[in-house]
Amino acid sequence: LYRMLKLYNTFTKSLENLESTDSDIKIYLCGPTVQSSPHIGHGRSAVVFDFMVRYIKYSGMNVIFARNITDIDDKIIEKSIEENISYKELGDRVTKEFKDSYDKLNCLTPDFEPKATETIDQMIDLIDDLIRKDYAYVTKSGVYFDVSKYDSYLELSGRSFDEVLSGTRVNIEEDKKNSEDFALWKISKENEPSWKSPWGNGRPGWHIECSAMIHDIFKGEIDIHCGGNDLIFPHHENERAQSTSAFSHNFVKHWVHNGMINFSGKKMSKSEGNSKFLAEYIDNYGGNVLRYFFLRANYRKPQEFSESLLEESKVTFNNIESLISGVEAGLEDSNLEKMFNDAMNDDLNTPKFLGDMYEYINKNKNGNHTQFIKTKSTIKYLFEILGFVFEDKEQKVDIKLLENILTDQNIQIENDINVSINKFIAKRNEYRNNKEFDKADYMRNRLDEIGIVIEDGNESGWRWKNS
Repeated sequence: LYRMLKLYNTFTKSLENLESTDSDIKIYLCGPTVQSSPHIGHGRSAVVFDFMVRYIKYSGMNVIFARNITDIDDKIIEKSIEENISYKELGDRVTKEFKDSYDKLNCLTPDFEPKATETIDQMIDLIDDLIRKDYAYVTKSGVYFDVSKYDSYLELSGRSFDEVLSGTRVNIEEDKKNSEDFALWKISKENEPSWKSPWGNGRPGWHIECSAMIHDIFKGEIDIHCGGNDLIFPHHENERAQSTSAFSHNFVKHWVHNGMINFSGKKMSKSEGNSKFLAEYIDNYGGNVLRYFFLRANYRKPQEFSESLLEESKVTFNNIESLISGVEAGLEDSNLEKMFNDAMNDDLNTPKFLGDMYEYINKNKNGNHTQFIKTKSTIKYLFEILGFVFEDKEQKVDIKLLENILTDQNIQIENDINVSINKFIAKRNEYRNNKEFDKADYMRNRLDEIGIVIEDGNESGWRWKNS
């Protein structure tokens, strides 16, 4: 299967087969800089690449997956000073928030999760190597990569030097040869966190950490390097320059990037003041609904975000849960399995899979009952492959409160809760038939308190709220 998986490669601007001469697919994802709580965009990157990793595993390949944590950089230092805590305290707190969110979104834990502060020695070795090979030079303010020595600079992003220069903010203190050269090591100012190095006490530049980590973990070329498309320049461009200069191998076969989240057409960013915290959405909607929301869009395109779109995802996902409730997951329907593989092999085309699946359900739901059970089993199986969790939940009921609600309507509590609830609903239906809607609404609201939803017009008449 995996030989048929085509992924869009940002470097070649084309779809390419994911093939490996090795038995493992090596994947590195640029993880978070832990200066502030995760927002919805972080959620998207984590989930779409989780879909990718899970699908490659399902296709029969072994995956070695690494995702880093940037726990020291200028932004972290600024934020920690603002909060009057140490950079480490801030980093540890925010790292925990990210991990909690990843867990609640049911993202697989990477095989390696290196932190920048734990990889300083490897970065120093790499910088040393670049200086010896004459790709980097030392100044009073730090060590810089000399882009004029690297012929294929800007090949990944496709930018011109003019564009790069217009976007460069030059600090007065910087004593660089060319304004587009970038920092590998920064000499620390007073009271800033620092580490010893041959060039003076300081801290690493942002780009060097990923190159050092990838080399440390994988020792050579990797199959997929992924991250948000806001990282293509300068981060991934600079990583590529460092790694190919130091190690003279290709570094990365496939560069894979996800699109940004938009709020009513505007890119989400801190400067726009529209970044929304991920934790509140997970609390309000649950991990499954957020995963489903991300599944609806093509991972490479911008995704429009709003609460009403989340509500829509919630309703649709609840319908899927209802459809497959009570069936065992299994690959029982080969047509549906083929639709899934075809869509996923086409650059992880999850919206196409959803569209084809709904069309298929509508075509077959009134047909052969046994066959449709197989379809449901397969839907459950494929959604589990994509990392959704379906729990056949045990319901916990506040019996005291239920007794009060039933006694309030002169109904006795029975051993079988179904009997009691059905009597309650029959009484409520009498009120509705007599157009005493206030009383009927009151009864519905009371049941809501213990997590039971009355569904007028539905055969069973009621369901548990969280099922």
